[in-house]
Amino acid sequence: MRPGTVSGLISSTPVVESEAAPRRDLFGVAIVAALIALALAFGAQRGRRTLAVVARTVDVTALSGDAATFTLFPTSGRLEVASRDGRSRLDIEMSLVVDGIERPLAMRRADVHVKDRSTLVGEFPIELGDEHATGTLELRMDPVTDLVTASLAVAQGSSDHTYALRFGLAPDGRTVFVPGVGEIGDVANMQAPSLVLDDDAHPFALLSSQGPLSITELEPDTDQPGARPRLLVSARTETAARRAKGAAADKPARLDIAVLVGGSSQAVWGRLYQLAHVNIAKVTGIVTGTHERAHVFALDEDGRPRARAVVDAGGRFSIDVPTIAKQWFAALEAVHTSAPVRFVPGTPWDLRLDVSAGGELHVKVTDGDTGQRLVGRLIVKGIEGTIDPSFGPDYRASGAGPLMDILEGEVRTPLPAGKYRVAVTKGIEWSIDSQIVEIGSGHTKSIELAPRHVVPTPGMVGCDLHVHARPSFDSPVTPEDRVLSLVSAGVDFAVPTEHNLVGDYGPALEVLRLGKQLAHVPGVEVTTYNPRFGHFGVFPYNPGSSVPPYKGTTVNAIIAASKRGDPTRVVQVHHPRMAQNIGHFSIINFDPKSGRTPNVAPFDAIEVYNGYELSKRELTERVMEDWFALLNFGRRIAATGSSDSHRIQYQWAGYPRTYALLDPRSAGDTGLPLDTKEIVAAIKKGRGFVTSGPIIELELTEGGRSAKPGDELPRGSALGGKLRVRAAPWIDVTSVEIIAGLPATSAGGGSTVSLFKRAAPSRPTDMQKGEGTLEELQARTVRFEAELDLRPPESARWVIAIVRGDRVMDDAIPFMPIQPLAFTNPIYLGK
Repeated sequence: MRPGTVSGLISSTPVVESEAAPRRDLFGVAIVAALIALALAFGAQRGRRTLAVVARTVDVTALSGDAATFTLFPTSGRLEVASRDGRSRLDIEMSLVVDGIERPLAMRRADVHVKDRSTLVGEFPIELGDEHATGTLELRMDPVTDLVTASLAVAQGSSDHTYALRFGLAPDGRTVFVPGVGEIGDVANMQAPSLVLDDDAHPFALLSSQGPLSITELEPDTDQPGARPRLLVSARTETAARRAKGAAADKPARLDIAVLVGGSSQAVWGRLYQLAHVNIAKVTGIVTGTHERAHVFALDEDGRPRARAVVDAGGRFSIDVPTIAKQWFAALEAVHTSAPVRFVPGTPWDLRLDVSAGGELHVKVTDGDTGQRLVGRLIVKGIEGTIDPSFGPDYRASGAGPLMDILEGEVRTPLPAGKYRVAVTKGIEWSIDSQIVEIGSGHTKSIELAPRHVVPTPGMVGCDLHVHARPSFDSPVTPEDRVLSLVSAGVDFAVPTEHNLVGDYGPALEVLRLGKQLAHVPGVEVTTYNPRFGHFGVFPYNPGSSVPPYKGTTVNAIIAASKRGDPTRVVQVHHPRMAQNIGHFSIINFDPKSGRTPNVAPFDAIEVYNGYELSKRELTERVMEDWFALLNFGRRIAATGSSDSHRIQYQWAGYPRTYALLDPRSAGDTGLPLDTKEIVAAIKKGRGFVTSGPIIELELTEGGRSAKPGDELPRGSALGGKLRVRAAPWIDVTSVEIIAGLPATSAGGGSTVSLFKRAAPSRPTDMQKGEGTLEELQARTVRFEAELDLRPPESARWVIAIVRGDRVMDDAIPFMPIQPLAFTNPIYLGK
C-alpha cells in the first residue's frame, strides 16, 4: 500500500477454505453489504486511493493492500498470500516449534479478532506436558507497503522451554535467492537475514526483526502422491533465559517473521534493504543482445550476490540496491552471461549490459604419465573480472556451480566470453593441472589437462565411510552422481550410509561402468528419534535385511541388532559432537575430563573427523579429546574420518577420508580387485589413518618388533622407528607431532604427552601438473621424514602421529576452506 492510504474498512467478501462454509445469517450479510457500499463511496470521495481492507467472514480473515491480500485460515494455521492481479500466490503453513517439536498454529475461528484498522489477533492454548501456556498470534500490516508481520507471543509456561516461529512453504518453481549468497538450487541448512522467492512477477521476501532466519529444505515425502519439497524458514529460537537484558521475568517470548510482497521483480529490493536499515541507491539500465527477458544481478566487492531482478519487455531495469553492490552482469541462462561491469549505485546515467552469445570450452583430461582418459573434477573460475559460470545446481555431478565431474575424460560446454582459470583435480594423491583460457564470442577453445599421481600410496586404500545420496531424505544427489563424485575425488572404497535405509552403489557402478575404480559395501546410517540420541553407521549391511531399530530404542539394542548375523560389521558413532541434538556425545553429556568410567557404548569406531566440521579445525580437535579420553580408559576404539557429503558443490565427497592399511594383494596393488572384507577388518582394527590432505607413514620398532597403526608393542620401552609425511603440491603441511596417552585415574580422564614435535616448511600452492619424471615428482611430495627415538612414560598406553597445515585449501579446491589435518590410529603399548 502506498504512503497516504488508509486501512480499516470492513468487507464481507467471502474467502473460503476447502471445507464448506457454514450457512450465513442473511440479515447480517445485508447489513455488512450496506457498510461496504458506504465505505466504498467514502473512499471514492477521498481521491480514489486503493484502500487496505480488513476482510472478515465466518471462516477466514484477510488483510488487503495495494499489491496483495493476506488471508488467514485459523483452523489450519495457514496464511495465503496472493497478488491482487492473480499472477502470484504463496501458501504459508505457520507453526510454533516448542523444544524442537513443530506444532501448527491452529486456533478456533472465534478466537481471531480485528485489533485495529490493520491488525488481526488470534489466541490459542499450548500444552507443555503438565504445564500450560498461551500463544498470541498477531498479523500486522505496515500502513505504507504490502508488508505483513506475523508476531507470536508465548506467555506463561516454564522458562526451560524453547520456542521458534516457523513458516513452511513450497518453492513451486520459484527462484530462491538469498542476499549475500545468491540463487540456491537446493537448500541444505543456512542462516541468512532474508530470503526472496521470485516468479518474475511478484517476489515474496521473508525477514525477521529478531536477526538471521534459519533456512532448511526438506525433501518431499515419497510415500505421498504429489508431495513437494518443503522450505522451512524459522525465526531465532527464544527462551526466557535469553530474553533481552532488563526485561521482566514474566515478559512473553516474542517471535516474528515478516512477509513483503513486491509490486515487481525490480521493486522489492529497495523496500527489503530499507527494512534492513541498509543504505541504498538507484541503478537504471538496459540489457542488449537479446529479445528475451534477461535477469540482472548485483554483486558486492567480494562477489556476493545482493539482488536479482528480471528486466521489463524492453530490456530495461530500475533497481534500488545497497551502495556496496558495485559489480553487475546480466544472464539469459546459467552459463550465458554478459561481461561483468563495475557500476556505482546512484550514478546518473544508464548501465548497459550486453548478453550476446559467448563461446565454447573443450577439455580433455588424461593421466599425465599413462595418457589414459581420467575421471576427474573440472573447476572453471572466472578471473580478471569474469564471473564464475554455473553449470547447474549444487547436487549434480555433471555440473554444480563452477564444478563438473567428467566421466569420459572429455567435455564440451558453452561459456560466456571472458577469461578463466580451468583446472582439474583427482583428489589428494594427485597434482592439479590448470590453464588460463580466454573465451571469445562464437569461438571454441580446446585444452588438455593432465594431472599426475604424485603421492604413492602402496598398501593404502582411501575410504569414505559416511556419504549420502538418494534415498536419504536430505540429499537430492542421485546414486550415479554420488558414485561419479567419489571416483573424481580419488576415493577407492565407499559406504553409502542412507538414513534408516540400506544404501547400495552396485546398480550405479554398473550403469557408469566404474566398478573397477570404486569398491563398496552396502551400509546404513541409523538415525534415531523418539528419543533422539545420535546417528550411527553400520556396514556392511545386507540390502535385503531390515535396518536396526531407530525409534523408541536404545544404543545397546542398536549395536546388538547391527551385529546380529554378522559380528564382523563395523558400528561407529557419526559426528559425536554435532549440534542441534544430533551428536551422541553431547546428548549423553560425555565429559572427557571426568575420572568416572564413561557411559559410552561398545562401538567399534568413532567418526572423529566429519566433513561438516572441515572449516573449523577446533571442532575436530574437540572430538579428538573425547577419543583420547576413551583410549586412556582402555577402550580400543578406532578413529575414522568421512565427508558425510549430501551435496556436490559445497561439500565434496572424499574430504576427509580414512586410509585403511592392507597387504599389497588386498589393496589392489598387484592388479587384483580390492578385498572389501579385508578393508572392513582393517578399519575395525584401527589399521589406518584419517586425513583431509597429508599422507602419514608411521612405523615404530622395539626389540626387533615393528608396528603400524592398529598394532601393539610392549609398554615401558624406548621406541625407534620412522615417520614420513607426504602431500600433493597444493596441500599445506606446517607441523608434525607424536603424542602418547596416559591412563585415566580417579582424578580425571587421563592425559596426553608430546613425545616429538617439529615444524615443516610451508610451500606455496602449486596448481601445475609438475615437470620431471614421476619418481622425481613423488620424491618432492615428501614434506617431512625422520628417524625416531621416542621415550614414552612407562604408563603410556598408546602413541599416535598428528600432522597439521595452516593454509586453507580453497585457493585450489573452491568452497572447501580446509586447514589440512591428518592423524593416525594408535599403536598400542601393552604389557
